[in-house]
Amino acid sequence: MDRPLILGAWVLATAAGWVLVLPVGAVTQPIAFNHAKHAAVACATCHSGVETRARATFPSGATCAKCHATPPPSVSQKTWDAIQQPDPARWKPVTHLADYVTFSHRRHVTLGGLACESCHADIGQRTAPPVRTPMRLKMDTCLGCHQREGASADCAACHR
Repeated sequence: MDRPLILGAWVLATAAGWVLVLPVGAVTQPIAFNHAKHAAVACATCHSGVETRARATFPSGATCAKCHATPPPSVSQKTWDAIQQPDPARWKPVTHLADYVTFSHRRHVTLGGLACESCHADIGQRTAPPVRTPMRLKMDTCLGCHQREGASADCAACHR
């Protein structure tokens, strides 16, 4: 076999192996939030807008302070003070939809009656924030759910 061809194949195989092993697109959150400890609290308590708006929010420090007068043991005082500021440390989304897809939490949660787990998988059982989306949302995922639930499969309903 030709040496450059062997070398090229080796480089390609090595690169493919790294892509499968490394956390591509991994996200680090400002706090190692434990969803499992908060499972008794309704998602909408901390994620406002989930029942009333198209977009749900990440909790602010003020939201956490409603239940926590002091930082939980897993959060340093410095981080706790930072999230209490008007422009706190920001949570980073791990669930992404393509720019041409429109999605409404209100439509799916309130009107459709779907549980958060329908799109966010086992997030409520996690003891640490996921570094990637717990459930990959692709057109097949959404279309399959729409078909099971008897929801519209009209392209214009979800695509801009």
